[in-house]
Amino acid sequence: MRVEAFSEPVAKHMRRDFLVLDSSLPVSKAAKAMRDVGYSSALVSEEGRITGIVTERDILYKVVAEERDPREVKLGDVMSKPLITVSPETKVAEAISLMTRKGVRRLAVKKDDAIIGVLSQMTLVGDIVVRAPVMPEIELEKEVSCPYCGAVCPNTEELSKHIDLTHIGRGILSGIT
Repeated sequence: MRVEAFSEPVAKHMRRDFLVLDSSLPVSKAAKAMRDVGYSSALVSEEGRITGIVTERDILYKVVAEERDPREVKLGDVMSKPLITVSPETKVAEAISLMTRKGVRRLAVKKDDAIIGVLSQMTLVGDIVVRAPVMPEIELEKEVSCPYCGAVCPNTEELSKHIDLTHIGRGILSGIT
């Protein structure tokens, strides 16, 4: 990650489109809704106010692994609550630190009293990958010269052999002749 990215506001990295589901929704329907939009999490609302978040991991660990019926379990029973939020001006470094301290992978971004986005570790990693400069292919020299005697070798492997046999084996580099 570019060093300067740590001081950027989270608003630059947050996902502005997110799914909000009611806490009374069965987990099975929530999972289908998440699948349909391709999200690994959904914000959860209670009485019209966003109060928590549910992730694929919540569903897997709290429902499937516990052999609970996803048609019977409600989102409110498995969501993570309270919802941890940051402001859009929060610096990326502060958000990463908060995620680490709280043991979460997502933060809701809140402006005034409204959730305006979701910041996730994967979003940050994705941005890093997308923003990473493309490394040019490095063309290795076809021939390399010995730094000691100037002999030309076809590649670095042969140069290594040449140095071992010619210079080190004869003691030239150690001062012994």
